[in-house]
Amino acid sequence: MIRKSLSVLIFGLITQQSVLYAQQESLLGKIWTETQKNYSGIRAAESAIESSEYNEETVKSKALPQVKLQYQNTYGTLEGSSGGFFPQSGFFNVSGNRNSGSSLSSNNFGSAIAEYEIYNFGRQRSEERSANEFTQKLRTDKESYLLRLKKLLSQRYLDYVFNGAKLRWAERNSTRLEEIHSSSKALSRAGLKPEADSVLTYSSYVQALAMQDNWFGKQQAATEKLKEFYIDNFKVEDYQVSHFLDPEINSFNSEKVNPSHPFLKSVHQESEYYQTKAETERRSSLPSLKILGGYAYRGSGSDPYGNVSGKFTDGFSNSANNALVGLGLTWNISSLHTNRQKANMMSKEAERLGYLENQYQLSMQTEIKALESRIVEQQKQLKKESASVKGASDAYEMYVARYKSGLITLTELLQIRQILENAEKSQIDAAKEFWEQVIAKAELTGDFDYLFTQL
Repeated sequence: MIRKSLSVLIFGLITQQSVLYAQQESLLGKIWTETQKNYSGIRAAESAIESSEYNEETVKSKALPQVKLQYQNTYGTLEGSSGGFFPQSGFFNVSGNRNSGSSLSSNNFGSAIAEYEIYNFGRQRSEERSANEFTQKLRTDKESYLLRLKKLLSQRYLDYVFNGAKLRWAERNSTRLEEIHSSSKALSRAGLKPEADSVLTYSSYVQALAMQDNWFGKQQAATEKLKEFYIDNFKVEDYQVSHFLDPEINSFNSEKVNPSHPFLKSVHQESEYYQTKAETERRSSLPSLKILGGYAYRGSGSDPYGNVSGKFTDGFSNSANNALVGLGLTWNISSLHTNRQKANMMSKEAERLGYLENQYQLSMQTEIKALESRIVEQQKQLKKESASVKGASDAYEMYVARYKSGLITLTELLQIRQILENAEKSQIDAAKEFWEQVIAKAELTGDFDYLFTQL
């Protein structure tokens, strides 16, 4: 019976704690959910991925047969001459001899040309693989961006909670000084304390109110910055933030760098991308084999006997239709040296990124271990800070009673109050430093679950 009651009690405590975690997670989790839906930076990263996917399809389409159509209808002179020349861009052709008839004639020409690259020594596959690797890198870059965005959001939220804690700290200080001022004023009226005590406590009280206004302004500023991610109105009092000052003990046993961390993965994929580009440049130096085919129609106002008609409709007469099919080999020999140098350059760039990946992995591993050491010791510090605040608070209550009884002076009471104020301030500052280390480690490990359930 006792065991059953104990089990029910433990289950109730766990359930209550789970509800508390759910409350704590709701604000930061809700903000992140809204950020994923509406933040323009995320939409920009997704658009870049979609653009790269279209580029992949464009590269793949190069493997399809290329078909070109053209049609011309011209009206001009017809003069023939013998000789040979190399056709250059901007030249046009006139063919035939005029024996009689008009000096102008109508002409029509239409053609269809198709070419299909049947072998290019794997260059097409390399280009497709390169385009795909670039898309994968953009996807990883989005993951890296989301991690940085989580860090930025967590820092903004930490500032929001920290300023809220400092505002409540300032409010408690002003409340204590108001109480001391009321007591000193009453004691001075009774002739038990000098009037100077009342003046001094009032000055300290006004100074505390000024500090309270300062932290209220900082809290409002932090709220506005947080609205970059979440525009709805909210108050810090509506959410549990007790874990800010007294975080749950976490094992923090993740001291190894995840090889698939977006930061490392992005550098690795960029290295592979340059390796593929280098291979593409090498293959670009090799020849290309194509099947060529064409069909041409030509009509002219000039007949085979040199009789020329200037009528527009006669331009469709005296037609000639021809077809041509064959193989073509293209090899840009002059690009051999240039492409080889480009390939070497990209290979070295891929090598550089490989070294950077190893360096980043070592740096991240070292930083994670350093942060873990600080976090463990800061957890111990927070426990001691909490005990210090409790002791100073209990002592302050006792000294207030002694002051009201006339057993101690105002100076002694204000000293005790200052000790309590400093203890509370030290606890809040230590808590912020602790969570800053947790945020930094979360970015390096890629795991923000602890933050989103505890902060």
